[in-house]
Amino acid sequence: MRRRRVRAAAAAALVTILASACSPATAGSGVTMLTPLVVVLHGLGGSGGDTRDFGFDAFEGLLVAHPDGVERSWNAGACCGAAHEQGVDDVARLDALVARMVAEDGVDPDRVYAVGFSNGAMMAYAWACGSRTLAGIGVVGGALVAPCPDPGPVAVVAVHGDADLSVPIDGGVGPRSTTGYDYPSLDESLAPFPDAERIVLPGVGHEWRPGTGDVLWQRLRTAVRTAGDR
Repeated sequence: MRRRRVRAAAAAALVTILASACSPATAGSGVTMLTPLVVVLHGLGGSGGDTRDFGFDAFEGLLVAHPDGVERSWNAGACCGAAHEQGVDDVARLDALVARMVAEDGVDPDRVYAVGFSNGAMMAYAWACGSRTLAGIGVVGGALVAPCPDPGPVAVVAVHGDADLSVPIDGGVGPRSTTGYDYPSLDESLAPFPDAERIVLPGVGHEWRPGTGDVLWQRLRTAVRTAGDR
């Protein structure tokens, strides 16, 4: 399948979007099949380019977007970095990215997924709580720091190391935290998502382990947003 590189900018956000993609598949009679989209969100101090190492670009049959947060951060609600300090509406910015890719790049609006690490995982939580855009999220080493009264039936897969000293699995201020934030525990973060799947990694710290992308995509790929979820 022919690869192409998609570059987009969410106009109000001034965020550079880098996306690697397969061309949409074509069915018989000239009908173009829509393609699922995975939006990969970097951690605090990272960039969209860093998330190319997460492995999603190697999967066939989907589009992958690697956006940059404002000053290498995402406003995930009560945290983190410049995006939070400036009150950036990152949910709206990411929704604008998806809307553009649905209109221009053959994205299936019912198969949009967010995966993220650390601050990017927090942003994935916040996006699921603040919008009905997503069919599923995969969160690694993150915590829910946004209000989430009614997230809808979004699929959630959470991966967390039980030796994480930055965002502790049991909550609190981690001894290696760069934010000083008192994070909720994994159990508290998943409370709004009763059907969430949790994967606890014994002895693993605050890191994205090789193979994590495969684990997340195998679990998220069957999630589809239905008409009642929109």
